[in-house]
Formats: sequence, structure tokens, C-alpha cells
Amino acid sequence: MHDLLTDPLIGVRTPEGERHMSLPDLLAALSAGTVEGYTGLRAHQADPWHVFLVQLAASIQARRPTERLPTYAAYWRDGLLDLADGKASAWELVAGDVTQPAFLQHPWTSWEAEAADYGVKTVRGQTVFEPEASTPDELDVLITTKNHDVKMTRVGSEVLEAWLYALVCCQTMSAYGGKKTYGITRMNSGSASRPIVAWVRHLHPYGRFVDEVAALRKLRDKIVKAHCFQARGVVLTWLSPWDRSQHQYVLSDLEPWFIEAARPLRLVSASGALMALRASSDKRQIGPAEPFNGDVGDPWIPINTQDKKKGQSALTVSAPGFTPSLLSKLIFEDDFKLTELQLPSAGDGPAWFVASVLVGGNCTTDGFYRIELPVPPKARLALLNKQHRDLLGNLAQKLLGDAKEVQKALNTALTVLTEGGPDKADFERVENWLKGARKDFGRRWEAMYFTTLWRGADEDHEAVRSDWQQQLVNAAQDMLDEATQRLPLPANRSWRAITQAQGTLRGMLRKSHLPLPVHARSEDADTMEETTA
Repeated sequence: MHDLLTDPLIGVRTPEGERHMSLPDLLAALSAGTVEGYTGLRAHQADPWHVFLVQLAASIQARRPTERLPTYAAYWRDGLLDLADGKASAWELVAGDVTQPAFLQHPWTSWEAEAADYGVKTVRGQTVFEPEASTPDELDVLITTKNHDVKMTRVGSEVLEAWLYALVCCQTMSAYGGKKTYGITRMNSGSASRPIVAWVRHLHPYGRFVDEVAALRKLRDKIVKAHCFQARGVVLTWLSPWDRSQHQYVLSDLEPWFIEAARPLRLVSASGALMALRASSDKRQIGPAEPFNGDVGDPWIPINTQDKKKGQSALTVSAPGFTPSLLSKLIFEDDFKLTELQLPSAGDGPAWFVASVLVGGNCTTDGFYRIELPVPPKARLALLNKQHRDLLGNLAQKLLGDAKEVQKALNTALTVLTEGGPDKADFERVENWLKGARKDFGRRWEAMYFTTLWRGADEDHEAVRSDWQQQLVNAAQDMLDEATQRLPLPANRSWRAITQAQGTLRGMLRKSHLPLPVHARSEDADTMEETTA
């Protein structure tokens, strides 16, 4: 039922307008360059869906190589059936026979043997279901206990496309979800996350798809050897029953672009509505249990080479996501090992460094972060040359260091201001207010950071840094001036508070060998300093 091989379940935008396609039709259209976007994807689902499609296409190409990606659906339909060992039900959202696989859903040994494990009971002769999810967004990887930012159960159970995307995210992106609810093997630990990072020439789905399928084709032999994968092994990990007391597979059973079905799930139709049933498992689907570091040859995951406990491990991103500091480390390979998919490619046009992650922990979601960082042509060329790249990386560290020093000076000045000009600032008492101020200042300098850094590709670095420092201190002065107008200061201490705060800012800037602000208010501060002297 609801066959991805034949039924038009996937909504897309094309030059001719919106339409729905089967999975083989979609792969053919992506290869032909006619897919401009998707109509039913939520933001956090876009990159996992893209990766899923690239893994499928690259695995099919490995078995059925062609010079160019075929633009006819029959090739892709045959390839998908080949990956499924001829089991057509593996591409159905709902398979009536539970002993057969369904899309990202393991077959059962029998209804009688496993129904109870999946929450199915018989009460007074009636079959009663206790589903894991009654709507697609309940099944998705987003975890929210307060139902604030992303509303739960807002997508009806009848929206087939939503079930498709929810299954892909749940089965290929999930972290540890509680007792006997294991996550995927492509992350550093059960409380980590699966980042998707790539250097791209195109933001359109079709352009990125074609480029990355080609990249995976070149990478395949190297990854097979490095991680002991099979040249011809298992790609779809949901084709056979899973004895949930142990791992179903070890890495050496699989092909490099294997697609996980991390949890025992089954979609069923009852009273005309779809629901998802889930069983528990004693082990992760894919072993071995140790080492669990996520370094399994995934071309979208940078490898942290400075993991103090594990030696090296898959990148784990925490809130607040892809900061300028983390992005700089990734772009310049500082403490990280990148794959060919994440390195700048030759060319004189613009490009983008694209990264996304749904930050999680044990049974929590701590935010979805995504960035499309534009890299202008001159910066792209500089990154291709090791000497120029090292120089640009050195400039990046200096710019970040300057921002840290100005942030520190501003924090101290704001603390002095809020306390009415004490002899010694008490940071703890005003910490909550300072957190908000730090975020505000951070947003200001982060918006300028990469624009400034890329100037270093063809401008004098000292001039670039000097201009950067001036922008930072001017922004800090602006924030301090705004605070003097916004904060309720005691009338009998306001002059002292403002004078002391302005003097603190300027004193710390001088101590760090940074320029002074160039603003009218800073001239007032000079007068204040002279008055207090």
C-alpha cells in the first residue's frame, strides 16, 4: 500500500509548477535538473532527505554504473528493487503482510510472535493498538515536552508524504531516546547528533544531488578499504527480521552508503488512519558496541581528531550550533579531518559551506541549526592554495581573538553600569542580564565576521584586522550607550555609574591594545574621565 516505486507521493516544485512523483521519477528528475524544491519538507528534514536520496543513487550507481546519471525512471526503479533484493514491499509505506519488509520497517517473524512487543493487545476479542505515534510529527526526531516552538500532532495521519519524511528522519537521524530506544551508529554517542556538512557549488536540490552522487562514486573504494565495508553487501538494513536482543549487523556486513533503520517500527492502518507501532531493542541495530564514536566513513560528517577520550570521533555540535569559531575550525581543518565532500573544489565561481544539525541529548532536542555560508570566488581560490589558506586561517583566529577581547571589555563595563559604579564588579549578581547582552553583541559581530574574513583573500591582512577591530569597539560602545539609556539607574549614582562604565570599557580596550571607539558618545566619555580625574 502506498508504493514509493509507483505512486506519486512526493511533492516537488519544477519549472512547470508543482507536481507529485514516485521515488524513481524523483531520482530521474533530479538527474535531469528539473527539481527546484519540495512542497512538504519541514526545515529540519531537508538535509536528511537529501542525504538519503544521494545514498540511494550512489549505491545504485555502484552496482549499475553509467557515464551520466540516467534521466529515465526505469533505471532507478530497477536499481531500487536491486537494493531491496527484489522485495518490492520494502518500498511500500504500509505492507499488509507483517512478515514482509515495508519502507524503513523490519518484517516480523509472525504476527503472533511480535505483535505484543509492538503494543498490540487483544481486549474482549478486539484488537487494541498502543501506537508510538498517531501522526507523522509524533514520530519525527523533534522532541519537545512543552509543545511550544514546534507544535506536535499538527500534521494529520492521512498525509502520506509527511509519514515518508518522518520515517527517514526517525530511522536515520535519531539519538538515544530512552530505555531500549537506541539511536543510529553515525554519531559520536547516544546523546550526540548527526551533523550534515558539505561544500557545495549549488543550492538547488538537483545541482547538489548530481555533484554529491559523483563525489560519493569517487570516494567509494577508499571508504570500503578504510572501514572494511563490503563492495557488495547490505544497503537497506530493514529487509529481514531483527532479533532485537542483539545487533542485526556489524559494519563489515554493509556497503559504505548503507541506510539505517535504527528502530523497530511498523506502520499499520486501523479504522482508515495510519499509526506507527514500535518495539524496544536490547542493542543498537548496527554494531559493534565499542568503539561507539560515529567514525564510520560518512562523507557528510567531519571527524574530530582531538577527542581526548576516543582519539577521534564524529563531530558533535552543541547549542548554539555553528558558531563562527566552529565554522572556522571546520573550514580550515583545525582539529578536524574533512572528507572530499567538505573541501573546496576547483572553480572560479561562488560556492557555499552548508551545515545543519538537530542538536540533541538524552531524550531532548536542543535546537535545529542550519547555515548556508556564501564563499566569494576570490576566497574560494585562496582556500585551494595551502599557503594562502594557512594565512587566511591565521587571520581568522586573530579576528576571533579580537571579538573575544572586546566582548570581555563590554561585559565588565555593563556589569559596572548595572551596579551603579562599584569599586569592584560583581559578575554573578547580574549574570542573567549579561547573558542577554552577550548574545546581542555576539549577533552583531557574527554578522560581520565572515564578510570581513573573506576580504583577507585579496586585501592586506593588517588593514582588514584594523578595520575589524574598529567595528567591534564601535559596536561595543553603541551597546553601552544604549544600556545607559535603557537601564533604570539610581538618580544619585547615575553619573558615577555611566562614568565608571565608560572608563572601564576604554581602559580594558587600551590594555588589550585595541583602538578606542569613534563615536560622539565616546567623546563624552573622554570628558567624563577628565572630570572624574
